[in-house]
Amino acid sequence: MSEDRGDDSAYVAWKGWVYETPFAELSRGEKQYFAAEVRKVVGAGLPIRDVLEVGYGNGAFLAFGRSQGWTMSGTELDADLVAAGKAAGFEVYPADQLGSFADQSFDLIALFDVLEHIPQDDIVGFLELLVRKLRRGGRIILRFPNADSWLGNPMQYGDPTHVTAIGYLKMTYFALQSSLEIVSFTGARRHGFATSLAHGIYGITVGPLLRLGAEIQRIVLFPSLPIVLYASNIVCVVRVRVPVRVRVREK
Repeated sequence: MSEDRGDDSAYVAWKGWVYETPFAELSRGEKQYFAAEVRKVVGAGLPIRDVLEVGYGNGAFLAFGRSQGWTMSGTELDADLVAAGKAAGFEVYPADQLGSFADQSFDLIALFDVLEHIPQDDIVGFLELLVRKLRRGGRIILRFPNADSWLGNPMQYGDPTHVTAIGYLKMTYFALQSSLEIVSFTGARRHGFATSLAHGIYGITVGPLLRLGAEIQRIVLFPSLPIVLYASNIVCVVRVRVPVRVRVREK
């Protein structure tokens, strides 16, 4: 099971991967961005050794993981991207070989901008497959367009291969049906000064004001829902749900 992107060679060319931007090139801004996002996982005390990225695109996160000393594996739809990954020394395979990875072999599975490509009816089965690949205590980190806010519309509808819009409530349903639970559900971080002056200025001026206004709006309109209204993308971390043990008091 894999995401649907239609003509993959045309999609890769449209994204500018491989042909315009060198494969597995990790800019200073991307390195800071990924470090901030995976802190949600590393901060939980999870030792990370082996990482799988599903839909690794142009390989930036593969390069980030390698820079952290992790063993990086991945899958992709496009044959040129698979060839580029192998040439760069990563253990990568076509997307339809995801199931061939050994069960319980990864501490972290990453999906950046992948889940929205998968038909809604296939998502639960897809997540169940990923669960089988996780080691005990492992995490899955996902980034996808934010369907709870109009800010997510350009990200969701700007890509003609996106088929599923995902917000907080829908993600809780997918998690519940696949034996997962949400650890964190937050807006994706913006790249800072390491990427550009504009990104940095946004992060210390407009960004905080937008977040404050959106949080006030959420409290007024949706007081019981921890949805995100201030970001165009969501980063969600999930883990295998731990069964609740009910202690029965003996009479």
